Amino acid sequence: DCTRLVTGAALIAAGSYAAGVVTGWRFAPTEGCVAGNGMEPRTDAAALSAAAQASEAAQQRRNDTLVDALPEMRFRPGDLDPAQDPCASLHAYVNSRWANVSVLPADQTLWHAPLGLQSRSVVQQLRLMEQLVGLEAPGDAQRVVADLWASGMDAAQIRRDGLRPLRAELAAIDAIDSPAAVAAHLRWLSAEGRNPLFGIAVEPDVGNRTTQIAYIQQGGLGLPSEAYYEEVPGDTLRDDYRAHIAGLLELSGVDRTQAQRDARRVFALEQRLAAATPADLPLRADISVIYNPVSAAQADALTPNFSWTALFESLGAAPPDRFSLATPDFHRTLDAALVDDAPAVWQAYLRFHCLDMASPYLDDRFVQAGHRFEQRLLNRSTPLPPRWERVLAAINAHAGPLLGEAYARAWFPASSRARIGRMVEQMRFTLKHRLGNVTWLEDASRVSAQARVEQLNLHIGHPDHWPDWSGLDTERCGYLRNLQRARAFQQRVMMAGIGQPADPQRWRAHAHEVRAYFDVLNNNVAFSAALLQPPNFDPQADDALNYGAIGAIIGHEMSHAFSAETSGFALDGGLRNGWSDAERQHYHALSAQLAAQFDLRQIDGLTVDGTRTAGENMADLGGLTLALDALHQEAAGRPDPMVDGLSREQRFFISWAVVNRRLQTPLRLEYEMATDPHSFGAPRTDVVPSNMPAYAAAFNCPPGAPMARSGDNRVQLL
Repeated sequence: DCTRLVTGAALIAAGSYAAGVVTGWRFAPTEGCVAGNGMEPRTDAAALSAAAQASEAAQQRRNDTLVDALPEMRFRPGDLDPAQDPCASLHAYVNSRWANVSVLPADQTLWHAPLGLQSRSVVQQLRLMEQLVGLEAPGDAQRVVADLWASGMDAAQIRRDGLRPLRAELAAIDAIDSPAAVAAHLRWLSAEGRNPLFGIAVEPDVGNRTTQIAYIQQGGLGLPSEAYYEEVPGDTLRDDYRAHIAGLLELSGVDRTQAQRDARRVFALEQRLAAATPADLPLRADISVIYNPVSAAQADALTPNFSWTALFESLGAAPPDRFSLATPDFHRTLDAALVDDAPAVWQAYLRFHCLDMASPYLDDRFVQAGHRFEQRLLNRSTPLPPRWERVLAAINAHAGPLLGEAYARAWFPASSRARIGRMVEQMRFTLKHRLGNVTWLEDASRVSAQARVEQLNLHIGHPDHWPDWSGLDTERCGYLRNLQRARAFQQRVMMAGIGQPADPQRWRAHAHEVRAYFDVLNNNVAFSAALLQPPNFDPQADDALNYGAIGAIIGHEMSHAFSAETSGFALDGGLRNGWSDAERQHYHALSAQLAAQFDLRQIDGLTVDGTRTAGENMADLGGLTLALDALHQEAAGRPDPMVDGLSREQRFFISWAVVNRRLQTPLRLEYEMATDPHSFGAPRTDVVPSNMPAYAAAFNCPPGAPMARSGDNRVQLL
């Protein structure tokens, strides 16, 4: 039974530090429906309709007004601290005043420019939601997003539904009585895109880049990694996780005593799977670890209790001659557990994970239970995000490409795309030129590296073509059902790509996400529209600020195309050994030297681990070098405008410091230093430009100054 959305209010502001409110919705019942939450609207239907039908010029005026209401992230000359010597620390010179007056919001543990940009994007997305729900004749994409939003915001209907959306699935789990029944249920979950034990991705075959194959990605664990299952004296996390499992089972109607017994069974099964799970680091460091091509028949022989042939048939695909079954030890363990553990154990496991996946989209009892355990896991105490924020996150997860299309049309004009495209091409040119002067590269490697750069696919802002969702049916009620339909639809679309030609234009980010990446398998670099906003890219700013910010980010991603890791892939994405041992050793020596510079730095008394961030540090060094070259190329023949009394080069490096501003709690700092593959804060701001002679020249730094490395103390990648 669905309620029909009649009116909605303007969604004005969001984000952790942007003031604003999200209003309630008024629902008019259709036949057979119960009226909604009774909250009064703050605008009427005519106003909403007028907003939806406004001209492009009026829309841009609203957009400008909305952006102006957000906190300022741009550089201001008054930020510079004359008491700080830029030859001692660029970070202190540019950011110390800002840090002294900036306050981390009480509900936040971390703030930096990407999070600020994401908050900006959230505000923009909310405005789009307001418009989409008011369309009288929406297109397919608009209809899906509007239905997801309306059904997610109808808390009263969600409360009335209770567990009704899961009754059929829970009944199917209760009927499981054999290993074969467990396997059949797992196949059904895979077709729906909700298998907790392993996921399926369709990507170009590393061994034959022209064709796409299925990649099986192991899962199975309710805790973040295998390390969390090791008992630690005095740490109650595992007890708390068992209590969380029991709590969800009890909420679903399981007797408390039985729920506690089942929780112990679920944890024991996950602990067994964790023991067969590789540590994260090898998977991160070497992508070839996850590539294990097998035929369906070979996979069936590996796991006699789970038929991969039957799995692909359930997905609507012919049993493939080749797919990647990574971490075979995990799948052997899983296969043994299918028969070793009684059906009752698997019922408990599948029931819990069914509830756990669905809990963010059920009534408040389940939402609060999930939030409490998340807080325990992250060792923090923050309030549950408001409903609008949770619903928006769900739409991003389940229908992100559709929202991305609307976002890009509203917030990323063609003029910005063209200007960024010019910067990217300049850096492609300068990277090819610098590769020609890398003395330690052998001729064949140099030619190959330059060819890779020449063939880079450049994705700027958003895809050139948008997906077709015409086959997805959604309604204005049934929030969880709508989300499950969206996920299943995406799964079917993805599975249809098995055996099909690879798509070099495929994006791995949505336009409204703050993302940049280098995709080595497809030789792509991509920069999302939400990333290309101030302070990273400001159409009103001078070139020096833009090249020092977004230029450095672009150069960073392009520099990933020239690394020891990338050399392990041919131009078509296939595995190869592209560098000689001598070349590889030289690169690693440079990387180790740069890492040693980071090792000498601290953040609030915590020593930086330069080895852990070595790959990203090298990309920073290459990226900032390329961006400065591109700025000089852009400014060739033009006098230095000396904006704010600062030289072009000074403003370039100042902009680099601005985008590295950061606030965090002490506990979050410890977490980020242990997990973030990028360096950050003062070490990232200072160490990289200290290796660039152009920095010392820009600020007249004397020889021997901390920011003026030279000779053997200087690292030069390009």
